Amino acid sequence: MNIFLVEDEYWALAELTELCRAYEPQHAVYAFSNGEEALQAAERVRPHLVLTDINMPVMDGLELSERLYRMDPSIKKIIVSVHDQFEYARLGMKYGVSDFLVKPVKKETLYHSIDQALRQLGEEARISDEWLLGALTRMLLTPEPPAHPKLAAFRDEAYYLVLAHVDGAEERRRAAPPDDGEVKRLFGLPPTAEAYRIEADGRRQVLLLRAADAPSERAIREGAEALLERLRLPSALVHIGIGMKPPGETPAEAFERLKRFVEEERRFGMPTVASIGERISDADLGGAWERVRILETHCRNGEWEKGRHALRSLLHELERKRVKRRQLELFVGDMMFSLKFKLHARNGGGVNLQHVQEDAAPLQHVCTYEDLYVCLQRKLERLYAPDRGKEGKDGNPKELIPLLLERIHKDYQEPLSLQQFAAEHYVSAGYLSRMFKAQTGLTFSEYVTEYRIRKAQELLSEGLDRLQDVSRLVGYEDPKYFGLQFKKLVGLSPLQYAKRASNGRQR
Repeated sequence: MNIFLVEDEYWALAELTELCRAYEPQHAVYAFSNGEEALQAAERVRPHLVLTDINMPVMDGLELSERLYRMDPSIKKIIVSVHDQFEYARLGMKYGVSDFLVKPVKKETLYHSIDQALRQLGEEARISDEWLLGALTRMLLTPEPPAHPKLAAFRDEAYYLVLAHVDGAEERRRAAPPDDGEVKRLFGLPPTAEAYRIEADGRRQVLLLRAADAPSERAIREGAEALLERLRLPSALVHIGIGMKPPGETPAEAFERLKRFVEEERRFGMPTVASIGERISDADLGGAWERVRILETHCRNGEWEKGRHALRSLLHELERKRVKRRQLELFVGDMMFSLKFKLHARNGGGVNLQHVQEDAAPLQHVCTYEDLYVCLQRKLERLYAPDRGKEGKDGNPKELIPLLLERIHKDYQEPLSLQQFAAEHYVSAGYLSRMFKAQTGLTFSEYVTEYRIRKAQELLSEGLDRLQDVSRLVGYEDPKYFGLQFKKLVGLSPLQYAKRASNGRQR
């Protein structure tokens, strides 16, 4: 906050300034020798708290308090005077004076009065910020914005909107969002700039940045790229869209336009940064259909190892082309429709289009190419060999073990169930468990525990030493149980292991 000190006596002002150095650097302290100087400075740097003498040349303390009150009623004032007169105090209260101190003022009394005023300012600012963020959220999400003089600027002035869209936000952890100070640093904005972070929903956050505060469009683009790196996590995909709200347009109209743009332009399986106006071209997927025909041949012939290789090859091709999510969803839908149609036609009889129509819903929560590989593999196996994997049938559950290992390595942070995996692949859980032990030498539970503990060792070696955080990141809700499992396998407690790893890094 900005603290103004106004005193016409040179030595008194010097002493007051020195005492108030205790509030730096958290607060900025400015000193003035009369009220006129302070009032002129208030036009450039808005004060939050003003300590002023009453009797001064040019402009006295009461007139200064009155003029500041008209400028901004929220500015708090403390009067320091040699005159202990009720009339001064009464007049001062009309203009937002929170305390009246009589000279000479003890240091403890001065600090108590300033501290009390700063606490009140902090609480008022918190309440005001909460109200403003709530009002801005309504302005962003509803076509009829709330009417209030404080909100007029958000309609009348130009603002940049920066939308951060997180794929799979319901299931995936996100990085802690940057605070206001970090946002301003990322986008090269001055400390006094207006920057608001609004939680639109569980998947989207919006930064509202006043265009007049931004140094350039390039700075906004660079800030968006820095924000992407700031929010990047292995378990989440972040897409950043940049738009401009021109004067006269409502924030809701600008947000809706930007939201549609990000939905349309975000890439699949990789992060995206794009500004409205720089459309991302659709990839040419003509060559991918040749790989689909190879995949179809292997699946139709029951050559599952070759089929898995063909599916990997197809997805690598799509990833290399940096396909947009919308285009990929259309491609997968067309591919599965084509495969179902040909299979039904080859098996004889009429083709019911309703039966071959592909349901796109399962892809809504697929965010990576590894997720897509698992999803499509299940679809293909159910399409071409619905009985595959059952005991006594055509398939062999041994072939599911690599898939189960992939599931463990990918989803070790989440609850894992051998029974659920077996049900998804139409195989006996007991038989799958025996095959798992035969191929890995460990039971399913032992393997999961060992893999999670190895991941915990990696986190501890990298410097993460809070037991609760490490426990959660490797899939254990109970830190105490995690600690017991860790010590059982490693021979040290997590904290002992972290300390030893830290000592090793310092050598």
